[in-house]
Amino acid sequence: MERDNKRVRLKQIVQIALLRTKRTTKVRRSASVYESGATAVEFALILPLLLVLIVGLIDFGRMGFVQVSVTAASREGARYSSLYSSGVGSTQTLSDFVQTSAPAAARVAQLDGAGVLTVAITQCSAAQSSENTSVTASTNFKWLLPVGLITLISPGATWLQDFTLTSTGTMRCMN
Repeated sequence: MERDNKRVRLKQIVQIALLRTKRTTKVRRSASVYESGATAVEFALILPLLLVLIVGLIDFGRMGFVQVSVTAASREGARYSSLYSSGVGSTQTLSDFVQTSAPAAARVAQLDGAGVLTVAITQCSAAQSSENTSVTASTNFKWLLPVGLITLISPGATWLQDFTLTSTGTMRCMN
């Protein structure tokens, strides 16, 4: 008898629990229909900010890549100039060497494939053995971020304009 009472009581608890879940799911369904418009509006408000954030991250990644490439090219140029100062026929061959050390840096910085890596060289002289040689490499950087939209918010911002990434490599001459 006691066992039957426990089964009946358990059956009643299960039925009550099922009724409660049916009620709450009905309420949730009707609330989700009303809230779907609010979700679309919230998404429309957040989407532009999210896109600006993603494009900004891509731009800063590009800028880091270009800066590292320009730095490596200037360092390689200075190393080449310090080791082979007597073997370098002209500054043009050293300039070509520096540009081939970072072939993609200027193209990635300009976004149009026509970027130029500018090179300035101070070579070693044969008379002095304790001087330094330096190679400066630079390229212009163009933002992918729609800068015109941001300058409407902050008209005096000069950091948003295209700028030049520069690096100088200096090494002691090994004559």
